[in-house]
Amino acid sequence: MIRERSSPREQFLHLAWSTDADGVCGAPLEWCPGLLPQMAGMPLADWMAAVATVDGAAVARELDGVLARRQPFECELEVACSDGQRRHVLVTGLPRQQGGGHAGTLVDMTERRDALEAAVRDAATLRLMVDNATDLVAYCGLDGRYIDISASFTRSLGWTREQLIGQPAIDFVHPDDHAHANDDMGRILAGETRPDAIEIRKRDTEGRYLALASKTRMVTDPVTGDCLGAVFVSRHIAREKEMLQRLECMAEQNRTLIESITDGFFSVNAQWEIVYANHRAAAFAGIDRDAAIGKVVWDVAGGLSESVVGEHLRIAMARRESISFEAFYEPAGVWVSERRFRETIRITPAGYVLVNGDGIVDDINPALCQLSGYSREELLGRPVAQILVGGHAGAALDVRHTGPREHALETVLLHRQGHHVVALVNQTIELDAQGQARSLTAFVTDITERKRAEARMEELATRDTLTGLPNRAWINRRVSDMLAQCRGETTVFFIDLNRFKEVNDSMGHATGDRLLRQVGQRLQACMRPGDVVARLGGDEFVVAASCVGREAAVAIAGRLLATMETPFVADGMEMRVGASIGISHAGTDVTSTDELFQKADTAMYKAKALGDGSFQFFEPEMSLAARRRLQLEAALHRALEQRQFSVHYQPRVDLRSLRTLGVEALLRWQHPEFGRVPPLEFIPLAEERGQIGTIGCWVLEAACRDVQHVNDRFGLALHVSVNISARQLRSPDLIGQVRTALAESGLPAEALELELTESALIEDLGQSVQVMQGLKALGVRLSIDDFGTGYSSLSYLKRLPIDVLKLDRSFVAENPAGDGFVRALIDMAHVLNLSVVAEGIETTVAMEALRDAACDEGQGYLFARPMPMAELEAFLAQEADTASASTFSG
Repeated sequence: MIRERSSPREQFLHLAWSTDADGVCGAPLEWCPGLLPQMAGMPLADWMAAVATVDGAAVARELDGVLARRQPFECELEVACSDGQRRHVLVTGLPRQQGGGHAGTLVDMTERRDALEAAVRDAATLRLMVDNATDLVAYCGLDGRYIDISASFTRSLGWTREQLIGQPAIDFVHPDDHAHANDDMGRILAGETRPDAIEIRKRDTEGRYLALASKTRMVTDPVTGDCLGAVFVSRHIAREKEMLQRLECMAEQNRTLIESITDGFFSVNAQWEIVYANHRAAAFAGIDRDAAIGKVVWDVAGGLSESVVGEHLRIAMARRESISFEAFYEPAGVWVSERRFRETIRITPAGYVLVNGDGIVDDINPALCQLSGYSREELLGRPVAQILVGGHAGAALDVRHTGPREHALETVLLHRQGHHVVALVNQTIELDAQGQARSLTAFVTDITERKRAEARMEELATRDTLTGLPNRAWINRRVSDMLAQCRGETTVFFIDLNRFKEVNDSMGHATGDRLLRQVGQRLQACMRPGDVVARLGGDEFVVAASCVGREAAVAIAGRLLATMETPFVADGMEMRVGASIGISHAGTDVTSTDELFQKADTAMYKAKALGDGSFQFFEPEMSLAARRRLQLEAALHRALEQRQFSVHYQPRVDLRSLRTLGVEALLRWQHPEFGRVPPLEFIPLAEERGQIGTIGCWVLEAACRDVQHVNDRFGLALHVSVNISARQLRSPDLIGQVRTALAESGLPAEALELELTESALIEDLGQSVQVMQGLKALGVRLSIDDFGTGYSSLSYLKRLPIDVLKLDRSFVAENPAGDGFVRALIDMAHVLNLSVVAEGIETTVAMEALRDAACDEGQGYLFARPMPMAELEAFLAQEADTASASTFSG
């Protein structure tokens, strides 16, 4: 898309420049002259040093080298303009074919940079919103596989992002729901709008299916309008379904009751439209019941409007009062009588009581006798308070109550046998001419079982079913109340078990559940009165406590960690499970429960990074680290397609001849805003977000292609080692990716070495052996990286089909002159027919010691640092020249 600039007066920095063979600039072609210092007649390097706001001298030195080598270049700078503003520009240059010198452009990138920063911030904000949503949010591609999910999946279903991304969403849906789930997805992707949610059941990590209401919306490319997939937003509806079922059951019971009585019953709304009528009422009026629903009662029942019965009905509607009357209804030739009313009262299953103006019982029905345990004779003439807990009538049955009158009041009856009966009371009071109460009429329904069910439902909604501890919803309300009452003392402790996954994977979920119950009991036992422990889900617990000062919080954290040090016993097995704790204290800057929880969670991850048995208080700089992590996560999604990744190579040499035998491929990320991002920072993030597979495949292909290129150019037979992550090792695509990379690059299989870490192999030793055997079948070499930092077991060294053992750099750093232990490791590897490579060699002393110990290969800063492809070619060329000169002189 072309953007037209309106006028040369528009402040837009753009110019075309050229230099002669000496690097001196000619007159530039400028869009807006005068914004930058005059460059005509100045060496280009000097001019760029003058306009750069940061490290101009270093820019000039680097540029002089590029110009001298007549290389193309590009450079991003922040420059100071004459209008007082600072702008980000991109300077590019190409060597001219004739006459020497360079030519190029300077383009203002400020707007694009600002737009990119805004996009990164928006992406980070969106991730925060999605991960903190209570609903389950998922994004699937056109193939129906998960591309991304919200953190609520882990909280609600137990699945982690790593377990779901790349998997078909339909695999987690109940088989009976597949048809309408696929139909809904198909309609959405076809462009149909579906405003209503569909009900589906999804499987959690324990194999249970949870009822969800799910809405689907198509995701389209904002530029092309092409369909990219769909977003699903789902919500638990188990409680709603249970309540709806109970309401339907109650409604059905009421209908059965009304249909069973011998009297006619009908109900109308304020417009006198019939909303319900039983069969007896329809027969009474001589009408079809179904046809009458929704029609005005006067139009349906002939003569009712002009009759005495109709007059009484209008009075009752106008006064909003219950009335009793006896009248002859001529159209049907029958009496509508109080006698029938009393017969109905006698057989109704709801308790009935009539209390006079002094609070004395004048009348009751058999149902109230059964409800209270008293006989009719025991209640008539006695105060109604006799059957109530505490002997006080209360608002529900107090005829003298002067407060506002309400229907459906709850009260508690005292049964004759001493137990309590929860009752729902609907009452009316008849007043005399002076407004004094003459009588109270009430219908009393036993709702004890309903209240028990509601209490159970409340418990299910607020309690963790596994441990019996409060759950996330309950602790949220509790902390909110604490913040409202004593904000300055409210402290939250986030507790995460450190080795629970190992127990779950090795012993099974049943054992893991028993361990979690024991953990909950221990944590609860060491709390003070008033402090609460809750389980958030998985192996995460939270404690809310009132702490006056930091020392009180330290004491609680110490008790919590101490109680976790004693071994647990489950299914006859003794196991130790450490914990990491993050602490957040509510200060004046905390505005919500979510913020307090988020800060404790951030501190907990900091404590987890420090190791077992530690706790950390939240510090403001942790938010900066968390924000950077979110920004890096957002940027990581586009880093590969924007070509921000590169592969550097570190030579590996023969320690006997010091000749380069191969290289190790190392991934580097150069971000336009963050600069060089350390691998230790972004590689774990890529593994966590499920992107390491794609990135690792790209590194594998680039490394094979580059090394085959240098082998062809210099006539060498270098091998290349490529690191394989644990996630890649578990991927069924790994063997196919290696086969494709070798075929497309032409690199011989024996020239490729795949480096695997001990921890990745031991996660699932059986699967690791199977995958490694498949890789060996291709002819590639396999090595164990950083040997000595993990399990270092002889049993798996004998079992695994490996070729190379790489000693961790810590052996070299701690034993620079060598010792018997390192020599023994090398001898052991040679006995197992393994080659040995030592990493981190930085001194001649260390190299000689390793050479004396018969170590085969080495790499480290003593020989060469990791370098980009161009520098590797220069390094190999220099080594070839040195070797040639040595041969010639010999």
